[in-house]
Amino acid sequence: MTSLEEEESEQTEKLDQASDTRTTSYAKTTLSSLPSEQSTAALYLPPQKSSNVPSTLKQMEKKTKTRMTKEEIRRKMEKVLKSGQYKMKVGRLIFWDFGGQYVYLTTHQTFMTFRALFLVVFDGSKDLHEQVPDVMCFPGQHMTPTPAVFLQYWVNSILTYCKVVYAGIPKILFVATHKDKVPRENVETRREELYSGIVELFKDHEGQHHLVLRPLIFVNAKDQADPEIEVLKKTITELTFDHPCWGERMPNACVPLELEIAELVAEGKQIMSLAEVKELNAISEVSVLSPEQLTDFLHFQHSLGKIVYFDTPQLRDNVMISPLLIVEVMRSFITDIEFWPKEDRTRKTFKKMSENGMIRRVDLYQIWEQEEFRQILPFKEYIFDMLIHLDIVSEQRRYDTNTGSRLPVEHFFVPCMLTQRNDTDFLTQECTPERTVSLAFVFKGTIIPPALPNRLICACLSMWTLKQYLGRKLMFSGFVGLSVDKEHDIVVCVEGNKILLYLVHKRSKGLIIPEIATSVRECLFITLERISEFYHSTIHCKTSSKLPFHTEYSCSKLSCFTPDEKIGVETKEFFCEHGENIKHYWSIWNQKEERVQCDSFCPGLSLDALGQTPSNPELLRFSVNCTKGMIHDLALHLGMEEMEWCDMEDNYPENAQIVKFLTLIYLKDKYLTKFTDLANGLRKIEVTEHKLCMVKRRKRVKSSIPDDILDCIPTDEILDKVAPLIGNMVFQLGTELGLSVTDIENIKVKYNRDSPAQNKEVLFTWRKDRRVKPTIRVLEEALVNIGRGATYLDNQVKDVDPKTLKYVENVTDRIRDNANRIIQGIHISHILDHMMTYLVISADDRRDIEHYPRQDDQNKALLDIVIKRREPAYSVFVDGLRNYGYQDIANDLKCSSEEMSPSTTSVPAENKGLSDWTVPLYRIRLQKNYSDIITSVKHDIIVPYLISCAVLTIGDCQEIDACPSQEQKNRKLMDTLLHGNEKGFIEFIKALRNDSVYANLADKIVNTEVTSTDISNIQSCCNVNKRKYEPNLQETATQLPKKTKEN
Repeated sequence: MTSLEEEESEQTEKLDQASDTRTTSYAKTTLSSLPSEQSTAALYLPPQKSSNVPSTLKQMEKKTKTRMTKEEIRRKMEKVLKSGQYKMKVGRLIFWDFGGQYVYLTTHQTFMTFRALFLVVFDGSKDLHEQVPDVMCFPGQHMTPTPAVFLQYWVNSILTYCKVVYAGIPKILFVATHKDKVPRENVETRREELYSGIVELFKDHEGQHHLVLRPLIFVNAKDQADPEIEVLKKTITELTFDHPCWGERMPNACVPLELEIAELVAEGKQIMSLAEVKELNAISEVSVLSPEQLTDFLHFQHSLGKIVYFDTPQLRDNVMISPLLIVEVMRSFITDIEFWPKEDRTRKTFKKMSENGMIRRVDLYQIWEQEEFRQILPFKEYIFDMLIHLDIVSEQRRYDTNTGSRLPVEHFFVPCMLTQRNDTDFLTQECTPERTVSLAFVFKGTIIPPALPNRLICACLSMWTLKQYLGRKLMFSGFVGLSVDKEHDIVVCVEGNKILLYLVHKRSKGLIIPEIATSVRECLFITLERISEFYHSTIHCKTSSKLPFHTEYSCSKLSCFTPDEKIGVETKEFFCEHGENIKHYWSIWNQKEERVQCDSFCPGLSLDALGQTPSNPELLRFSVNCTKGMIHDLALHLGMEEMEWCDMEDNYPENAQIVKFLTLIYLKDKYLTKFTDLANGLRKIEVTEHKLCMVKRRKRVKSSIPDDILDCIPTDEILDKVAPLIGNMVFQLGTELGLSVTDIENIKVKYNRDSPAQNKEVLFTWRKDRRVKPTIRVLEEALVNIGRGATYLDNQVKDVDPKTLKYVENVTDRIRDNANRIIQGIHISHILDHMMTYLVISADDRRDIEHYPRQDDQNKALLDIVIKRREPAYSVFVDGLRNYGYQDIANDLKCSSEEMSPSTTSVPAENKGLSDWTVPLYRIRLQKNYSDIITSVKHDIIVPYLISCAVLTIGDCQEIDACPSQEQKNRKLMDTLLHGNEKGFIEFIKALRNDSVYANLADKIVNTEVTSTDISNIQSCCNVNKRKYEPNLQETATQLPKKTKEN
């Protein structure tokens, strides 16, 4: 309660936060204007310059002690009451004008509360179903933008983010504008048309009891004298008085703490820890709130919009006492292109975010390093967690399909920054009835949390590879296309209250593998289930076993859906309204058991599938399920000569499986054999045609490997360990992994009779192809399908750190993205000096790199080493780029500390078993001073002495003198010393000490500390695998010429 004098003083404050504690806030949602006609910043409030330097607790205590006593407060309150002046203050209404530019549209949930009255304002001069030109639809709505869609979006958003405390609250009042565009005689007719349209639009809506449909106010906002503006004011007033929160009481005991917090806000403080709030409460001499009262106080102040406090594990330890800070936070990265930063590095982050909607935590922290947003940095972790909680930033959330537990998060999706709608023809050209099956996750009524499809898309991006179509990535607002493998694609998109899932086969839906369809459905279902539970928790609803969505299955029309509950599990047939047996499609999505043979109801391959040419993996699966004699008879029937069969057997006398498989390949290549030819041949030799059904089946993998490892790309070490365990299965392995027969045959010739080497080459060749992400999961499925079992891989990855796998993957991807810039644009001499000094490459490595005559080949060789060595080689390489003039590339390659692979901490070498190491300590001391030596020593003083001691020869001296620069001469000298013995080191130190200029350098070298990490690093350089496959080189620069050596 405040007097008029106090209210006048309040006018000098920037915030409305010191208003009457019983204030009810209101929000207006503007839908009528086009983005270009709206204000330049939705949700805009005057920027508040803030200081984050908190008052000390002693200062707080001093201020509290100097305030009024409880009796003084009571007397002042009595004075105000007796004066009667308080009667002139009814309550302050705070209006929030939502809308604005498109990118802001998913930030509004932050400011929505059940205490508000919402005005949904729209252009009444337009038909509700008239397409609005030059306006994209709202996030999560893959629909034609019309006023009706906008109205549904806003109603759904309001009811999603306002927790239900009172039945029918909050109320939503519709207000039509632009009455001046309608002829006066048609205004009432138009009003009734709009009323009828809105009633029809929401007749089945679960939240219709929140809607205020009468009176339907129709105003001319340009005319202040329009009588309907008074009707609007009167309606707002009546709805205000009817609101259950009007006149809500707050204990006087809360007033001192509220005033203390308000003063801290006025001083510029924006966030307090919960501990600070508790201490501020505890030192009050007027009133101290109990822990329960303090919690109620924080929740109540939050509901009034005076503070931001969420009682969740991630957020409950802090209180944002200045809610305007969250506006600044969102303005920092959710902004239109005209407000993007000018600085190149930060602008690149905005550009990438606008293209794919993704951002990393480290990128957002970098944005907050800008001068105008640095007040956010001290609280960056807390703020980031709040953005996730509010759905402003969506996690790439993934769940272990076995345990349902959540997996680590790496990238984040900023839905409102991905504004492009799907304008490709992928749905019409690729998702055809002949190649596609579909289902829908349908949400009740029309209420679907707008952030939910964005969260689902994030999860999909982490599980499968984003598909490219006609050179474009299939990722748009409310739409994503992904590749499951080389034969199957999926599309997830939003239509109204449905999240549609399409599974598309490259050739025919009759060849879709049910195990893949079932796996995809289960992954998306469990993800939606967990996200829905999170959504309920944010609005403080009790979690219910009844999900807010159900599954419906489509027939071949792809637009006719039948609810899951209507399709009995035990029923054999269920026909949709088009007369199709929907149970057939249901069975594709619900393959519960691994079938060895078809049941009596299996229809066999469809006519469309029979007309297709089988792929190599399909022929392999077919051959595995046929005897050698069966394939022989089938081949002869289809045109193969007996002598050709005999030749095939002679070529592979000890491998009947290869004979069967290559025979089928021969028939396909020579006679263009199709499935229908195979079916006819099977009938002729009196074998069931259902043998062909095996091409659609895969063995279901029961993996013990956690999902966060299965979704990673295997490292060199994993592939090196697995290859020798596979045995003589190169054709089967290569075919399952998608290699061509020609590639496999070339590998067999290259590594004749060396099965481990053949398998290793197959694995590395497979890993190069990133059209479909080459994950450990894919490799495990391939091993199971060729009969080698999952345990072959399980044992090799059981002790692998997922963070290490992700780190290797991130490093490889970053080098791949920047390979051309590195290979074509840098000189590495100084970078090699830097890496030598930090012991991440050896003298032998440098020789291997520099024996290539061309700079680009040297750079390729260095990238190979960096990828194989990982940390600390990668970080040292990036630092070298930064130190020697390539800062832009270094910035693009830099990994955050959260992405880094765990590294060993340096400890003194004493008593660490150094005698077990084969690298001499003197060599490490010499190399740790590499940069100092080559930049400061004059060789012509040192070299003659070393010749006199028989450390160098005249030939060595001539090679050194032939180098063009002093640094290069010294590099040649160091190469000789590092490949020499300890005598050379001792004599080199003597030579340095013979010249007083180098005496200190000599002492520094001799006294250089050698840690166990130093020894480990240099030892790893010596023990690194010297394979000649060059797989990483090919991965990083597939379009560049191979390295060439001097003869």
